[in-house]
Amino acid sequence: MKAFKLKMVAACLLSIVTFGAVGANTALASNDNWGFNFIIQTHQANSRSGPRYRQTTNVNNKWKVNMQSSGEGARTVTTYWLENAGGTNVSPSLNVKQGNGSYYSAAYSNASKKNVYLTAQNNNYNSNQYRVSGFWDEETN
Repeated sequence: MKAFKLKMVAACLLSIVTFGAVGANTALASNDNWGFNFIIQTHQANSRSGPRYRQTTNVNNKWKVNMQSSGEGARTVTTYWLENAGGTNVSPSLNVKQGNGSYYSAAYSNASKKNVYLTAQNNNYNSNQYRVSGFWDEETN
């Protein structure tokens, strides 16, 4: 009987350690605010943030962007979208107005379970270069 109890205790401890370790290493999606700060290039050349891992397979799990500051001026517009590491667009683009809060969009299925980059360009084709900053999230649910 004592050996049986010892085996049961050992099995319970092994279960706790095993499932506890799995749970501790599992990242859960949430609505985060990751900062970005980069220069918008001239003639609509692309600029982008560092990568974030989009773990969802649900294309309706929207990504968001909030442009809090633009060197182009108050209430000006910059175009944002998500790209993969190879530079392929993995979401529709959003024309985001500075100081107008968060904008949300679905992503394409090729954004699932991949690193994605917040990418931006001037919404006007001109020689202006300016800095933008704010926050974004690759998935909000």
